[in-house]
Amino acid sequence: MEILSHMMNIKVKFKVNLTTYFFFLIAFLCGYFKNILMIFFLVFFHELGHLFFIKIFHYKIIKVEFYPFGGITEVDKPINSSINKELLISLGGIIFQAILSFFLPCLPISNKNYSLLSFYNKTLFWFNILPIIPLDGSVFLHAFLEKFFAYKKSFYLYQVISCVCFFLFFLYNILFSIDNYFICVVLFVQFFLVQKKKKYFIHRFYLERFLYSFPYKKIQNQNNGDISELKKETRHFFYEKNRYKTEKEKIMEFFQKVKR
Repeated sequence: MEILSHMMNIKVKFKVNLTTYFFFLIAFLCGYFKNILMIFFLVFFHELGHLFFIKIFHYKIIKVEFYPFGGITEVDKPINSSINKELLISLGGIIFQAILSFFLPCLPISNKNYSLLSFYNKTLFWFNILPIIPLDGSVFLHAFLEKFFAYKKSFYLYQVISCVCFFLFFLYNILFSIDNYFICVVLFVQFFLVQKKKKYFIHRFYLERFLYSFPYKKIQNQNNGDISELKKETRHFFYEKNRYKTEKEKIMEFFQKVKR
């Protein structure tokens, strides 16, 4: 009952991207309106999985924007939030799709429509597992890397792996003549936007550590004064000039240098 109440209390600003209306029109004119409706239903159900876990963890949902073959959920939460929560949120859509696959045979639809809906569900499921920005697989990968590496390094590795996987995905489309070029363009644009805001994310990570107190699970002492070694869920102390400095002192020194 508690789970159902959380789902019913979800109040979100849903937005449909203009390209989605365009694809609906093209699909209608070409006789594929039913197909695009099925895909949109699956995308909507997929996003509900993310919204469910976001609501469970009491984060603020800014909006959910739907594109022709996927959706992007914007959440107001700190970068220094729990890694395990990040992992669950990233898997929310995939979990909901897995659940839906068990209930699809119960739907009152024809065998043809069932086969089509099942095919789209599996395709969307495996597509979202790919570690390519901004797909769920990349969000999961980033959170997983944060368990072992400093935030700055994990961010760099997450981008490199995403870039390599995007190249392989694009190459696969070319070799097997799969017409996913629109999806490739969307993925490339999203990767470019994240790359463009790289400094913003890293500086915001430092600023949050300076302004707020987060629950830390570990304490780590550093013999160097490089704040690029800061890890999530870890409180750092830096040994300099025969004394230990807190990470807030080091972050303040960093931003003072940036101002100059």
